[in-house]
Amino acid sequence: MIPAWPSKGRQAAMFRDDFFMQELEGNLMAFVAAAIYGEALQECVACGGKTIRFWRSKRFQYTESQNQEEFRIYRCARCHTGFLNRPPHRQWLNSIYRYSGQALTRPISLDEVLAREARFPNCKLDAQRMAHQSDQLNESGNKKALDIGSGFGFYTQALRRLGYRTVSINPGQYENEVFKKLTGMEAIPVMIEDFEDAGQFGVVMMSQVLEHLLEPEQAIKKASGLLAPGGILACAVPNFASLAVKLLGTKDNACLWVPEHVNYFTHEGLMALLEQNGFKVIRVEQITRVPYDSLSRRLGLEGKSAYALNSLVKFMQIPIAWMMNYFGVGLYINLYAVKS
Repeated sequence: MIPAWPSKGRQAAMFRDDFFMQELEGNLMAFVAAAIYGEALQECVACGGKTIRFWRSKRFQYTESQNQEEFRIYRCARCHTGFLNRPPHRQWLNSIYRYSGQALTRPISLDEVLAREARFPNCKLDAQRMAHQSDQLNESGNKKALDIGSGFGFYTQALRRLGYRTVSINPGQYENEVFKKLTGMEAIPVMIEDFEDAGQFGVVMMSQVLEHLLEPEQAIKKASGLLAPGGILACAVPNFASLAVKLLGTKDNACLWVPEHVNYFTHEGLMALLEQNGFKVIRVEQITRVPYDSLSRRLGLEGKSAYALNSLVKFMQIPIAWMMNYFGVGLYINLYAVKS
């Protein structure tokens, strides 16, 4: 799902929240202790190209007291996909994803999630669109769906409304608590690497997942094994070739969100990853949407002034977003593929 969570400054403020610090002090210490890097990569995580070069460095800081850690971003000369090199160790990532994959630094209620969606329709819209597209393209006759990285449950909910029986997996306990309240179901709290199922699925949904995985190729191979013939794999990832990355460089956080995002896919890289692992890509589109109140908040506006500017941003972004998507510099890539 397209994240629309707090800015880095707001995240830091949330970390200073007394309730959060009291509840998670031990977990934070475990996280800091786990801050170790993995092995250096010798080839592109998307196309397997051997010509990879250093692009830029980026630091992150979870709390004001914790030392900053620096990550080096490499880019492939063939498909232009980026990735962290050296990436965070699996233990480090798991210590993050155990609680959240969506920049949450504390538990969140269903009411808060729904209020965010009311202010800026985002996850719910994407879930409805991707579920509908997947159902239209699914020629397997299989009405069972696997939602990988199920988050708050909007994708599972959308698939169930289309008549699918769903299995949902997600390691983050904060999202899973909301997921249960939204869907009335339990998400299986595991990463895709640890998921086992003997059945087959007509749809495998991986929205905002591949950018988080140390071994995206293994995840795609696993998805292939789980799909029924004629079934659909639906993927959504941030676009490394987006206008935001081109203009902001490492100041961009939607795509270049370290260390949670370890991979930064381009259209070419995502196509290569799927096609080299037994899939035929049948549809690719780009999606651009920004929060309507992003500018008014930055300017500190309130009341009628904020409402007027928010309304202007809402409608002005429509032609701008269309142009960005048309020229391949949209914020997100959506891809649908069938097992060859």
